[in-house]
Amino acid sequence: MAKKTAIVTGANAGLGFAISAALAEQNYRVILACRNLEKSAAALEQLKQQFPDADFLLMQLDVSNLESIGRFATAFAEQVGELDLLINNAGITDVPLSRNTLGHESQLATNYLGPFALIGKLLPQFKKETECRIVNICSLAHRFGKIALDDLNWERDTYKPMKGYARSKVALMSYTIELNRRLQQSGSNIIALSSHPGFAATEITRKQGEPTNPVSAWIQSKIEPLIPLPKDAARATLMAALSPDARGGEYYGPGGFLEIGGAPDQAKINAKAKDSETAKQLWSLTEEMTGVSYLS
Repeated sequence: MAKKTAIVTGANAGLGFAISAALAEQNYRVILACRNLEKSAAALEQLKQQFPDADFLLMQLDVSNLESIGRFATAFAEQVGELDLLINNAGITDVPLSRNTLGHESQLATNYLGPFALIGKLLPQFKKETECRIVNICSLAHRFGKIALDDLNWERDTYKPMKGYARSKVALMSYTIELNRRLQQSGSNIIALSSHPGFAATEITRKQGEPTNPVSAWIQSKIEPLIPLPKDAARATLMAALSPDARGGEYYGPGGFLEIGGAPDQAKINAKAKDSETAKQLWSLTEEMTGVSYLS
């Protein structure tokens, strides 16, 4: 069988690395789309050693930068040309307020605006004759976020890092559902799905550090054994990407306690992300912010 081609953003470490390795095992040609090529070279060599017969290509991509996204899309069209699978894995979490060169808040830019623009730029490269997939990696935190259409870019509200992270991820979830709807309405052969890894890729527990009291120590002792390693945390994303039973618009995550870990299953979606009118308004606003328009 001819190799299929997949792009994995943020493929050099953690969840992205595990996903890339699993796709190589499935005979995919894997494009490692990474921000820092120097740091990512070691990951590329490790993958080549693990899978000497696999086909990997390392390409530069900073998903928080619209110019970088444009350069990547052009380079991909010239060097590769056809795409079967896009996994938007790159993301940041719980960071202080900062903005990209266009003034977009960094978590929003990286976790939502970047994937929106990247998908728009890459749509023409997807194969036309077979089913193709887009998988956006969301987060448990999206369930606690709100879609602030009147202040998406944190220009009025008091910014809080985890609040910003949750907002970026609920926007991504809303967009993914709307993206799938628009793709199907247009008669496309592409489906869009989402997934989350549980706790492993968010590094929430690692950022919390040592417990500060007996209660938090007890909670940590109970939760830590449930937190999956990246290889296990990747299973929900791989189900969305590879399962013949997966359907557009679905959302997968670990099926265990609190969706922290366990075998992949359908995950719970924030009701705000299911509102179609909000999704349409969000789409229009995002087109204005990114300057990228498609499926409108």
